[in-house]
Amino acid sequence: MYQSFFRHLAALLLCGASFLPPQAQAAHPPAPLTEIAVAAGSWQGKLLYNDYASPGNMVTLPTRLHVALSQPDTLVLYFIYDDGPGKIVYGYDQMQFDLKAGLVNWRSGDNATDTQRYTISGVQRNSAGTQFSLSRQADSMLIQYQLTISASSIVMEKTEVVAASPAVFRHRYEFSRQKP
Repeated sequence: MYQSFFRHLAALLLCGASFLPPQAQAAHPPAPLTEIAVAAGSWQGKLLYNDYASPGNMVTLPTRLHVALSQPDTLVLYFIYDDGPGKIVYGYDQMQFDLKAGLVNWRSGDNATDTQRYTISGVQRNSAGTQFSLSRQADSMLIQYQLTISASSIVMEKTEVVAASPAVFRHRYEFSRQKP
């Protein structure tokens, strides 16, 4: 008898829930962050990197970049590297900016668990664009990025600092807006 009562009660509650008003949502999504929205589009340029196999040996690869906003605070980056005759390499990154908290959650590749959290240690805005200084500690290494975004260029440079040693250059991307 009690089982029948509880089954009827559960059915009644489920039916009643379907008549509840939907959760309140904003009428319009928020505007994109001004500092990063300008990055959306197609870019051409190069990657200059310090070859890990031969430190000090600098390698330059022609590179294209496509950037989109997936959320008002999130950039999706799609890299295409020309690594020699018949060898094209692809890269995928996602960067979520939380300017209030001073953080960037950066995911590289297609592994959702491979997200790194960077602290925004500085933001400089001027007529030429916005420069973000990002850093994170990885064991005994400090990883630093300088990311500059403007309407006409994107520059991203990575350095690494171990203990009290000088910063070591790792790579630098330089892009200009792709001509239609």
